[in-house]
Amino acid sequence: MRVSYRAMILVSCLIFHIVWVVVPAIFRGRDLDHAFKTSQIWLGWMLGKLGIRVDKQGSPPKGHYIYIGNHRAYMDGILAIADVRALPVVKAEVSNWPLIGYGAKLTGIMFVKRDSKKSRTATLDAIREALKMGFSVLVYPEGTTHLKPTTMDFRTGAFSLAAKEGFGIVPMAIDYKYKSDAWVGDETFVPHFIRCFGRKNTYVKIRYGQPIFSDTVDLLVQTTKQWIDENMLAIRQEFELEKTSEPIPAFAE
Repeated sequence: MRVSYRAMILVSCLIFHIVWVVVPAIFRGRDLDHAFKTSQIWLGWMLGKLGIRVDKQGSPPKGHYIYIGNHRAYMDGILAIADVRALPVVKAEVSNWPLIGYGAKLTGIMFVKRDSKKSRTATLDAIREALKMGFSVLVYPEGTTHLKPTTMDFRTGAFSLAAKEGFGIVPMAIDYKYKSDAWVGDETFVPHFIRCFGRKNTYVKIRYGQPIFSDTVDLLVQTTKQWIDENMLAIRQEFELEKTSEPIPAFAE
């Protein structure tokens, strides 16, 4: 019953969100400011109805930056967008998802084919233009979700752009209370949704760092990765120390 109710909430939010973005776009063209405001209103309401409980440390800094985060599940970007006025970079396959893909295109989300050099180059150009227009951008440079306790190797495209153009990097760390909340491998959306949102609540911790600037790519990558890794481990330790009514599995090496 709970899963069915929450599935209805999710679909309803997506439909209303698309309508609120599409109708103004018909008469005025695409308006990213309107899309941001609409997204954050609907996301704030939807996350509460889905039982997602978020514990945040730090705040997104004022200004426009490249936000870099570790990647556990499809919820990572949704939770970030609820907080940050940022255009996400997501894998191209999402553009083909029913409802979600269409809504994503209207709200300025950038799609990238990670195995295509041409697509990666075009995405970096789009990131540069978005930042120069005053928007932040959200990037997950690991390129995939996983269960490791710290980050995998980062793709360096966004860092190269930041170093060359003088953009700041804001590191983010996220983790979920339970291992089963991660969406990894070949699992499809529906089984994951049923498993996670069949529970009363989903617990998440997010930490935001301060902007990092450097004209050296390797230093940007190393500093960002170190901050995220340290905070991922700290979040996991916090979950393990908290008194709960059920055990919390550690993430696998």
